Amino acid sequence: MKRMLLTGVLVTLSMSSVGSAVKVGALLPLSGAGSVSGQAARNGYLLALDEINKAGGVLGRPLELEFADDGSAPAKAVPEFVKLVTVEKVDFMVGGVSSATSIAISGPAKQYNTFMAWIGAAAVPVEDAFADHKYFFHYHPWSYYNFEAILDYFKHLRGTKKARNIAIAYEDGPFGSAGINDTVAAFKKAGFNVVMTEKFKTGSGNFGPLVSKAKAAKPDILYWVGYDTDALPLATEIRQQNLQVGLIYGTPPSWPVGFEKNRLAENVGGLSLWLPSTPNTESRAFVAAYKKKFGNITEEYFAPLAYVNLKTLAAAINKAGSTDKDKVAAELAKTNVRTPFGPLTFTKSLKTQYQGFKAGSWLSFQYTDSDDRVPVFPLKAAKKTTSWSK
Repeated sequence: MKRMLLTGVLVTLSMSSVGSAVKVGALLPLSGAGSVSGQAARNGYLLALDEINKAGGVLGRPLELEFADDGSAPAKAVPEFVKLVTVEKVDFMVGGVSSATSIAISGPAKQYNTFMAWIGAAAVPVEDAFADHKYFFHYHPWSYYNFEAILDYFKHLRGTKKARNIAIAYEDGPFGSAGINDTVAAFKKAGFNVVMTEKFKTGSGNFGPLVSKAKAAKPDILYWVGYDTDALPLATEIRQQNLQVGLIYGTPPSWPVGFEKNRLAENVGGLSLWLPSTPNTESRAFVAAYKKKFGNITEEYFAPLAYVNLKTLAAAINKAGSTDKDKVAAELAKTNVRTPFGPLTFTKSLKTQYQGFKAGSWLSFQYTDSDDRVPVFPLKAAKKTTSWSK
């Protein structure tokens, strides 16, 4: 009887030493308007998960990822978020591509005091929503950092291409609409003429009236803010109406799969935190590892961003020596690592405590006839000069 009792104690101790997996919930738009970004992020997370667990996991235990699809819709995001926290009982949350869904889950996040390491959701209302949440780490630059990079590029085009007139088209959700008045004001303050501001519904594909207005306004640059589902119908309408513009410049979080192979993409410009041609050591290592796992390489920056997100969170948990949120937050706040985007540290933004990448990480690119996104600005990273069509 004593022997049986001792055996039971040994088994219990053995199981306790191994412990259960540390669970991380990943809320992503695996379907809907943001799905290109969401699928790219999913691959980045899976690659990071492989590397973390091959290296011993966290706290001597496996790291487990629970994916949930927010459908790019606030109404779906909230129950999926709550399920991850209350049913799956995840220890930490990552993901968060859409601004609209992130705003929607801000209430439950604060209610459950959820630890969030967020890779997207750049609109200022998201920053407002999480300003008082002490466990919110934001990796992606806020929209005002994005705009700072865009404005620098447009100023360059004013000097080199005599660009003066800007037409703005923006989607009607938080991503496109938040801060539009500040955007117009900043362009005007910088000496540009804003000749059109026009709102559209993302995913509608109805750009006829908008392009007609742009044609009448005769802009040098058509600057649009929307999602990947808007890129092709907008480019198609521009071609059909023969809009003469120096540069079409878009800022979707991701571009449509295969867009680079469409003749309508040639010389279209955009903004990216990263390109596969980024020459730093960490980027080359990521590209090699991604190719080995998936057999190809993505040009969507949410893949390496998710990879960095999970790797740095895992490192912070290991350094904290526990899953205690305060201890992990203290360690994640100390992050100072080299990444495919350049150095990552966390400092205060205008309203949140922990902001990662800022304006200096952005690249402006153009699609070329060789199916590549080629960086054109800043000049230190440019592989070609901007092709100007006017």
